[in-house]
Amino acid sequence: FAYSDGLESAASSGLVPCADSLAGWFEHYLNAVFVPCDGLALLKCARATGTRDWETVRSIDDELTALKPAAAVRASSISIGKRFLAMYSFIFDGGGMLPIMESLPRCNAPVAYGIALSHLGLEPRDSLLAYGYGRMSGILSTGLRLLPVGQQQGQVLLTEAIDHLPGAVERILSIEAEPLRSFSPLMDVQQMNHRYVYSRLFRS
Repeated sequence: FAYSDGLESAASSGLVPCADSLAGWFEHYLNAVFVPCDGLALLKCARATGTRDWETVRSIDDELTALKPAAAVRASSISIGKRFLAMYSFIFDGGGMLPIMESLPRCNAPVAYGIALSHLGLEPRDSLLAYGYGRMSGILSTGLRLLPVGQQQGQVLLTEAIDHLPGAVERILSIEAEPLRSFSPLMDVQQMNHRYVYSRLFRS
């Protein structure tokens, strides 16, 4: 089972029934989750990793967990983060980053990506673009399984969504000193309702 982060619940309830509404889901993720929360957390962790400020990284990891109201989404973020950082460590660092991963309170996905991509030498802007694209391509993959959207139509949606990604990244870079924020009721409610979906393809 993969994770839909509430999209399966939204599709099942009729809230996101088609391509147009999926485009709205992309926009909501970008503006309400990526910019003020996940992307900003990744940036802060990348900066802290560059100075080996692990106390700040641990603090951001704790804060990210607290900002996610749905238990399934907290679990998915932690699962993805741990798998990604462990894989990165074995491929690029001979397992050397495993003690860092084990010292984190949870190892949320944005934290793991911030650590790994900074360690790899990517500039923060490039790291944010890579993470944002990965998340939005994941949303599309989920949408193709749940909605009456074809491959070509889906690629059009993704292309239109990622056209807004560089601007979102610039917004994150401009608010680097601000605290993390989370106000995404559309996704939060659907994520919490996922447990009530009768027949499920996804874990969240």
